[in-house]
Amino acid sequence: MNIELDRARIIDGLEQIWAEWTDWATGLSDEDWATPSRCPGWTVQDNLAHIIGTERMLQGNAAPEVEFPTEHLKNPIAEGNERWVESMRSMSGSEVLDLFGVVSAERLGQLAAMSDEEILKVGWSPIGEVPYLRFIHVRVYDSWLHLEDCREPLGQETSTGGLPAQMSVDEVATAAGYIIGKKGGAPDGSRVEVNLTGPVEAMVRVAVDGRASVVESFDDGPTCTLSMSSHDWLALTGGRKDPVPLINEGKVTLGGDEELARQLAERLAFTI
Repeated sequence: MNIELDRARIIDGLEQIWAEWTDWATGLSDEDWATPSRCPGWTVQDNLAHIIGTERMLQGNAAPEVEFPTEHLKNPIAEGNERWVESMRSMSGSEVLDLFGVVSAERLGQLAAMSDEEILKVGWSPIGEVPYLRFIHVRVYDSWLHLEDCREPLGQETSTGGLPAQMSVDEVATAAGYIIGKKGGAPDGSRVEVNLTGPVEAMVRVAVDGRASVVESFDDGPTCTLSMSSHDWLALTGGRKDPVPLINEGKVTLGGDEELARQLAERLAFTI
């Protein structure tokens, strides 16, 4: 699956999820900001600091030289993320939110001012060398997922869908071949169908023919099926939840070759 580089849609999605972050975070108590999120070692405040740090990096700023915990870090990107987060831990949650308002406004202004040539220039991103606008699509997904990382620990309702949620599902779908084939270990000849029941409804199909690829349809029925909400799909592929309880509770349902389906369901995590 390829992401269509629709400039207006992608920037609109970014503006929407950042506005959602601001609306959601306004009025959080100090206790709320200090609540541990679904990301190990990060509070609610740290998640927003991470988003700020990435946007500062995209503005050309180097990660601050600070001491930071390293025991849970897996790669240089995670190290850079931690530097930014640590640099804002002395701030209050409301101060981080105010800074987010400044940085997000700056970034949206910069994106609006970029020429088509600039915004389509190929360069580094966490998913490889891609057009800059493609990286911005990843930023929508990252911002959306980190907001969900904070809602759940505070006992709040998940998002109700919308453009940023749809873009997040689309983002993960681009990696579905890797998730099912490489991470999940689906054998050659497998046809795997993932049904997302909402709030974003989608069908993701992966066929393994030498290598695993996302396809529009199968010539024959699926070897196995997985069915779950789009929220659980994004949480599991993001490594945010233990799949076993979700399977046992029936929130992730398995069909066809259930042994293979369970194997895949337990190996969906792929993000850094």
